[in-house]
Amino acid sequence: MIVSVLTLPIRCGCESETVQFYIEQNVFRLAAQVGGFRAGKLLRPSKSGIPFLVIAEWDDADAYDRWLAAPTRAELSNLLQPMLADEPSGDIYELVVSDTGPASGQDQQQEATS
Repeated sequence: MIVSVLTLPIRCGCESETVQFYIEQNVFRLAAQVGGFRAGKLLRPSKSGIPFLVIAEWDDADAYDRWLAAPTRAELSNLLQPMLADEPSGDIYELVVSDTGPASGQDQQQEATS
């Protein structure tokens, strides 16, 4: 599994509009249509002036690449552009350690080793 992390520098005053955009456009459901998408989260910062983050889990890098190449993603990017203060940036990461927390009763689990 890989995790994509996208940094969205949101234009001042467009924070709520960005949240509504992700909800109304069903961004994560559309990502799921390309296959290999597991989960996604839009994170709003607690302080103004800090970029939003989009964290998504994918089966593998190929699944994420399919999303990057999808025409639907290009359309969404164009619609999101007026809300951005600058160009977004992103990268992918390999999940190597995950913990569900003490409420689950499970110990820390190692997902992959390098």
